[in-house]
Amino acid sequence: MFSRQLKIFSFAVLLFVFGFSNFSSAASPERSFYVEPDYDLFGRNQMEAQLIRTTNKIYFYVDKDWYYRLTQKNELENKIYNLATDFEYKIYPTLIDLLGFEDIPGVDNDPRVIIILEPFKEGVGGYIRSLDQYPVKVAKNSNEGQIIYFNANLILKSPLELLDYQLAHEFTHLITLKQKPDSQSWFYELISEFAGQIIGVDLSPITKQRAQNLLYLNEVNLKDWKNSDKDYGKVYLFALYLKEQFGNQIFAEALKYPSSDGLVSFSEVLKRYQTNFDEVYLNWLIANIYNTCEVNNLKYCYQDAALKNYSVKAYSYYLPMQAKSLLSVTDSIKSLTGKWQKISGGLGTVEFRFTLPATAPISRVPYLIEDSQGKKTLGFLDFSSGISQKIYVNDLGSKNAAIYFIPFLSSQAEENRVYFYAFEVNSLGNEVQTGQELIEKLTKQIEELKKQIFQLQTLIALQKIQQSNLNCSFVFEKDLYYGLVSEEVKCLQLFLANLGPEIYPEKLITGYYGPLTMAAVQRYQALKGIMTTGYFGPLTRNSANKERAF
Repeated sequence: MFSRQLKIFSFAVLLFVFGFSNFSSAASPERSFYVEPDYDLFGRNQMEAQLIRTTNKIYFYVDKDWYYRLTQKNELENKIYNLATDFEYKIYPTLIDLLGFEDIPGVDNDPRVIIILEPFKEGVGGYIRSLDQYPVKVAKNSNEGQIIYFNANLILKSPLELLDYQLAHEFTHLITLKQKPDSQSWFYELISEFAGQIIGVDLSPITKQRAQNLLYLNEVNLKDWKNSDKDYGKVYLFALYLKEQFGNQIFAEALKYPSSDGLVSFSEVLKRYQTNFDEVYLNWLIANIYNTCEVNNLKYCYQDAALKNYSVKAYSYYLPMQAKSLLSVTDSIKSLTGKWQKISGGLGTVEFRFTLPATAPISRVPYLIEDSQGKKTLGFLDFSSGISQKIYVNDLGSKNAAIYFIPFLSSQAEENRVYFYAFEVNSLGNEVQTGQELIEKLTKQIEELKKQIFQLQTLIALQKIQQSNLNCSFVFEKDLYYGLVSEEVKCLQLFLANLGPEIYPEKLITGYYGPLTMAAVQRYQALKGIMTTGYFGPLTRNSANKERAF
């Protein structure tokens, strides 16, 4: 957990180095520091420390008693030297070029960071305490948390690449303190986990370990932070997914966005990429089960070679392998929470029905059919026309092995409120397979008829625009978006209203692009197979303009 007072982390936290020298007159060769008795190996609340290295960026102190007994002093010095070189020429310039400069602690009128090696109890990696908790003079208005305590034994045991990663992670906390000092723990850790991924070292062992931490989670809420291995697993993998989908710049934009709320920052930045946070987060949830990179569609997979064939272990429900068996479950979910759930067993054709409360802000639920060879096929239950949806799956227990589904409650849900949903799985046996094939055929025909009806509605809408008193051109030439007021928005509203009540039931022609217009655009986008952002951008404009060919 990152906080401005105390932080525990999993691996090494080390020094920030710019050059090398022995001692500086601004630092005392020996100092007394407060320590956390809950973490200190001997339960102390104060420790005598010796300064062993000074660089342009750091004072490196060590527990005097531990250092006196150390027989591997040369090995320790070599580790510090190599890490310092990586920091100066790779880690530091990479991170500040992208994210901005770090916070400067300003202890004794000296900008160097203090790092202290201390022997810890089992399972403790390190922590950060407030500067004002120490018997040292602190510059006025300096931020808290720049004195870092590190488990002295880990620096000798850890490989350099792991130390590079952890150094980048911890140094980024100084950057985030300066850029966004009042954000949430999950946001700080996500930015730091991303920073550890871009420093140019082989992180495949760390990536695999983080993925292992998430493997059996079953349920994930990004904002729910308990400082566990699972929490670091989820922010590491989500950061990796964002980096692969949108590039490094999105993290810099989110960090510099003028809001202390990490979710708001990412949500606003993602609008610039013609998408929204809920859509991206749901795609990431799918990627952790599906993880299939398709041609021209990489949004449901990890591209990192270390995660090839990776798939989380969904919470499993078992349906008896006999005809006429039934499974019925009621479950709950909270805002910004996703669940990975699985149904196995069953015999022949099964009916899977999913039911939502009318108040739940869930528009669709992804599902995957896994065959006996492990190949998964992705689909969606669409709740735009009702709170209960169903699918039929043939050959369960033979050609098909399991059904996966991913309930996800968006950030639009009321925070801390519990929403309930239910699903039912009914094993129908083999005698209904022919009937199911007929149902699928009729369903396809209905969809084709819907498309034809929609095309006719579009043509009528365009004709009505032509006949109206509004000065509307027959081509939408500009992007239109939430909050805009213009005559062209009136033309868009008239176009949407003439498509019928399924698209724009309110039919208000105000010229203001508000929530009703945005919702109507999202319905239009859904019908046209465009990502439902509510932003009337190039793809949506092109689709609307093409309708004039009918």
